[in-house]
Amino acid sequence: MINEERVRHMTSMAIFEKEMGPEYQPMLRYSKKEYIALHGWGGFLAGTIFFGAIYAGIVIYLVSNVIENITTMYFLIIALVGLVAYAFYIIIHVHGSRLRAARRYKRGKRLIKELGAKYTKLSHMYEAEVQQTKPLLAREDF
Repeated sequence: MINEERVRHMTSMAIFEKEMGPEYQPMLRYSKKEYIALHGWGGFLAGTIFFGAIYAGIVIYLVSNVIENITTMYFLIIALVGLVAYAFYIIIHVHGSRLRAARRYKRGKRLIKELGAKYTKLSHMYEAEVQQTKPLLAREDF
């Protein structure tokens, strides 16, 4: 005999795991500190590449079109401004990456707890069904 409530519950759990699975799987493998640090380093690398590309484009434009008499002093000023801008940008970018990772981790942990509650409920359904199918004298509640 098929328990329709249990089948509906298992179906909702399967849909939940299929839709949310890739999103909450890293929360099972990493601690919060590791997860946030991993995203911080990823944000640092991505931010550095992005800033380098934008900065190189700006420098090439300035050197080729705006500044006609380029001297060593202009190169030093451009490099100093670039370093200050990079430091400011990377601090903000990495901090934002870490905050987004912390929010994502918190949400993922909540999803894992919800899934754990669903597994517990399913386990109770199975236990109740086993108790109902046992002979009368073998039941624990008798």
